[in-house]
Amino acid sequence: MPSCLFVALPVLLWSTHVLAAPPVGNDAVEGTLRMEVGGDGVGTRPIHIGPGVSTTLLFDTDIEQDQLSLESRAQFARVSTGSSVLVLVPSNDLQGGDSLKLSIPFKEAGSTLPSRLSLTLVVDSGAVDRQVEVYRRARSAESYRQEVQQLRAELERLRQERVSSGGRAREPMGLRGLLMASTSHPGIGVDSRWRFINCRRPCSFQVESGAVFTSGPRRAVQLMLRTADKKPWTIGKAVLVDRKGKEWQSFPPFQSGPITAESQATLVLEFDVNNAELEGYQLRVTDVDGTRTVQWSGINFP
Repeated sequence: MPSCLFVALPVLLWSTHVLAAPPVGNDAVEGTLRMEVGGDGVGTRPIHIGPGVSTTLLFDTDIEQDQLSLESRAQFARVSTGSSVLVLVPSNDLQGGDSLKLSIPFKEAGSTLPSRLSLTLVVDSGAVDRQVEVYRRARSAESYRQEVQQLRAELERLRQERVSSGGRAREPMGLRGLLMASTSHPGIGVDSRWRFINCRRPCSFQVESGAVFTSGPRRAVQLMLRTADKKPWTIGKAVLVDRKGKEWQSFPPFQSGPITAESQATLVLEFDVNNAELEGYQLRVTDVDGTRTVQWSGINFP
């Protein structure tokens, strides 16, 4: 027996009855995508696949395994089918952003249910749908409950990440990381005369010190801030604007902690600027809620 079947066979046997199994509660697979087959037989959204990563589709009714149609099938390292399961493992020949068509015929074609499912596969190694449950029949109340539970868990995870980013920020990368890790910056232009830069009123920040940096096309701004009002600040995004109005959005901002009136915080912003000009910039920062904005003008890079 080929070695690959030792991997695929248990999956196929297990998944044949998984959609009809009793409720599994907290044992439900995290990150499962649940999809209903519409009357037109078209999937409600693309399925994301990634080179070397398996994507398993589980169906609530049997499929016609030998009539499955997969675009660029030769570029898949493995395509395994069972009576109600399909396992796809793309090879490294597929490139990010590639879009492929997948057509899956169902058995019982004479019923009132859709006879075929047409899906779009998108190669995206950063966000692979590892398991997809496909419902040709009406979904059970339990499957909806599991989906709501999964969405709540994901929202809580995102909320915790947001809180964490306002407290213990992740290690910054690139020029931001260098500025935070060292006070010596060989090969980088530095200008610490931030006191000559104007803040549009009303201004929510008190800048205790600040500096601007240049390294090739990269520009960076480092500020030590307190708030001028009572409400704490967590920076959501920053935009650098030149004299002609062209804008560059920053890489993810690095913030050492919440900016408050009582506690000073360090903010580092980095931009990849395709512009030889070093003078006459404006800087806009917006909080994570998108409700408050502060703007500085007269920024000149060294």
